[in-house]
Amino acid sequence: MLHQVNTARGGLNGVNHRPIPSGQVAVHADKSLTVNASNGRNYNLRPNGTLASYSGHGQTASFRGDGHLASVHTSHVDIARGPHGQRAIISERPDHGRLVSTGKNRGYLEHPVNYHGHNFTQRTYVHGDHHFTREYSHYNFHGREFNHYVPRVTYAPAFYGWAYYPWGAPVPYGWGWAGSPWFDFYAGFFSPSDSYPDGASWLTDFLFGQTLQDGYPADAQAGGAVQPYSGNVPQDADAQAGDDQTSASLDTPITPEIKQLIAEEVKQQLAFENAAAAKPDQAPTLDGLPQVLVPNHLFVVDQVQNVTTADGQQCSLSAGDVIKLTAAPPDGVATADLAVLSSRKGDCASGLTVTVPLESLQEMQNNFRAQLDSGLQALRDQQGKGGLPAAPMSAITPPPVPADEPPADTENVQADLNAQQQQADQAEDSVTQTAFAATPPAAH
Repeated sequence: MLHQVNTARGGLNGVNHRPIPSGQVAVHADKSLTVNASNGRNYNLRPNGTLASYSGHGQTASFRGDGHLASVHTSHVDIARGPHGQRAIISERPDHGRLVSTGKNRGYLEHPVNYHGHNFTQRTYVHGDHHFTREYSHYNFHGREFNHYVPRVTYAPAFYGWAYYPWGAPVPYGWGWAGSPWFDFYAGFFSPSDSYPDGASWLTDFLFGQTLQDGYPADAQAGGAVQPYSGNVPQDADAQAGDDQTSASLDTPITPEIKQLIAEEVKQQLAFENAAAAKPDQAPTLDGLPQVLVPNHLFVVDQVQNVTTADGQQCSLSAGDVIKLTAAPPDGVATADLAVLSSRKGDCASGLTVTVPLESLQEMQNNFRAQLDSGLQALRDQQGKGGLPAAPMSAITPPPVPADEPPADTENVQADLNAQQQQADQAEDSVTQTAFAATPPAAH
């Protein structure tokens, strides 16, 4: 059986061209195979012979149908690869900190801090040459602790109301994004509106635009520095990916209908922000997961991650994809099922139901709140300019109230992220070398 499989694999490319070591073979009902080889190495093959996953010697990895890595896990690092080649890296540090890289010169270091008798998580972000910090409070849900974004400033109730209620007639507005590399890159997937009836609609396009701008460096590095990613599989991939029914063959754009649904959630968030400004100690109970995990709630994906479909296959979500909660998860369950509404070519196909960890949904909610925070600041700064209506004096006369936040982290996060990138390179090289070594390493 294995000899026949390896003969067939000889006609494939990349990692799928390499023979699977001899070992005990189990054939499953769907014609997939499991091979338990020497020195504790284990291989799972799809019915067409492509390698789905490998484990051995403290390493586990999953592979796409085209032979490219999808994920790597070791005792030191977790790596997720998107269909466009993007890479997210997570390392847990001995000091209880966590280092997360989302691309070259991009990522953050988080660690616990105690400030004025309150416990927070502080993140120091690196976005190219731009460094900034964000703070997160904590709350418990389904037996787990979650980080909850703390807004940098709060506004007068009248300002939240001005952004919430209709402005009257829709106001034309030009973003000035045309010609920007990131905007051209996502052309056909995201298009801003020409006019806005209220602040929530304007903030919705701001949210999508900023999320895609943040995701663009990693996408561009992976899919071509200047040309938009075409969505085609790499040159070394052929029919080996042909049985992958989970990946979108075309972009499923962010439609006006989807943006309207997001705008309604922006309005709800504005109401939460207004209430939280009045009672900051209750903020996590106003818009944490217990409040947003309701059927049909939409999440905007903030970074690349691999997820599982209802039939156990794997696909990826990327920044800007939109997913909708199908049902609230039962008590104690650490994941939720969501339907893919909008996705880019190569990501999880629209219409699929995927299972997403609650921690990832909280991060999407945190990104939603952080982008809304930035959008409110921009909206206040630009009111009365560029076609936007002027806000009432009662909305802008009281200056924003800054949050009392811990001192900024002084650690050289950029150096840590550079070292983590090298560690991830080594982990990815090691897992394929170990899996197909002629003489496998000795078991530890």
